[in-house]
Amino acid sequence: MVLTKKAGRLIIIYSLAAVLVMGGFLLRVSRERDALKLAGAVSYDHAFAELNQAVGSLDTSIRKTLCAASPSMISAVCAQGYAQSAAAGQAISSLPYGNIELEHTAAFLTRAGDYLLYLSRAGAKGHSLTQEERQALTALAESSGQVSRALSELTARLLDGQISVSELEQAESQIRDAGEELERAGFVQGFRDMESELPELPSLIYDGPFSDHIRRDDPALLRGLEAVGQEEAAEKGAKFLGVKPESLTFSALREGDIPVYVFTHQDGAEVETVEVTRAGGKVIFYGTVREGAEGSVSPQAAATTAGRFLEAHGFSSMTPTYHEAEAGELVVSFAYEQDGILCYPDLVKVMVALDTGKVCGMEAAGYVMCHRERELSPSTRDWEQAKKGLSPFLTPVSHRPALIPTQGQNEVLCEEYLCQTPEGTHALVYLNADTGEEEKILLLLESESGTLSI
Repeated sequence: MVLTKKAGRLIIIYSLAAVLVMGGFLLRVSRERDALKLAGAVSYDHAFAELNQAVGSLDTSIRKTLCAASPSMISAVCAQGYAQSAAAGQAISSLPYGNIELEHTAAFLTRAGDYLLYLSRAGAKGHSLTQEERQALTALAESSGQVSRALSELTARLLDGQISVSELEQAESQIRDAGEELERAGFVQGFRDMESELPELPSLIYDGPFSDHIRRDDPALLRGLEAVGQEEAAEKGAKFLGVKPESLTFSALREGDIPVYVFTHQDGAEVETVEVTRAGGKVIFYGTVREGAEGSVSPQAAATTAGRFLEAHGFSSMTPTYHEAEAGELVVSFAYEQDGILCYPDLVKVMVALDTGKVCGMEAAGYVMCHRERELSPSTRDWEQAKKGLSPFLTPVSHRPALIPTQGQNEVLCEEYLCQTPEGTHALVYLNADTGEEEKILLLLESESGTLSI
């Protein structure tokens, strides 16, 4: 069969077209495959980060249980720990077992969760911890800390791109010892079939106790105050900054829990932002965009500067509580003090630059939401006698009256006990001023840069 030139050209054209179509199809398939791989990697990264966070929270709950004394607090904290172990187990189920052998971690989480559920149910029935259970919890705390540190290190390397998900087989060897330690502590599989509703996971609280307390629909400080216009708000913001109103630039009227006018002021390379509430014209936020640098200003000097700054701007009777240094700035948390009682809901945070020693920021949302004069009467309870009811795991160091927010929109008067653990760390235990029962337990994370609480 002899082909004509025209037929030959058509065959070549169709062949090329087929090749191009096939090539395009293969390229599309390859891209889709790469996209799926990327999506899978992102999903695994997220799951591993969730696992790390859940195990860290589990470790915190176990240590808080050792700081608890009353059956009700033991039950509540153990229920939180059980929820966190379940969340960690869910994260593990999302990871590719073919690449990451995490059976020992899963077994550890199951045993820890089962044991905490058992203790939670016992606490709900009015049972306190026995000496043997405290010893077992101490061993469990050591194991959970080891697992948490290993996962934190791996997560940091994963997020920095130093390793990939497929290289995380190291996790098995790094946590195996913790699982074996758990076995030696005497934990057995006796509670695995228990069923319970999953409690709500607690949130971490940073920058001092109760900085993330619930916000109110009706800000207490602004009640009954008339709305101000943009021009008056600019005058309030300019007075706060110590500049002329015409030097401010209006950015926005932002709605939300607290509607505010947002203004900026530029002075050379520095840009300052100030937010003024629409109701009453109160400055609720101040921040500076600047070229920061590490400095040598001491935390004590920075806290003194922050306190004077608040006093000069109308925030009276504010007591510094905790501080944390980060990125060349010291964040100092202040709580309002009334009649010798520290009111944690009325919180203001002030940022001081450690290179210049000048205030470079302020955040007062908690103060604006909650501040008001309260009818407070110091408790007549014998607190020296009451401290005997604290966990035997703790050694009381000092105590003072404090008002703390509850999970609802309420407040409760307590005695705040600063206590030391056998490891030399510190915890805060809040005993109800009326009943003497434990209301809250916070662990303090102390370092050279400051103090955080969880």
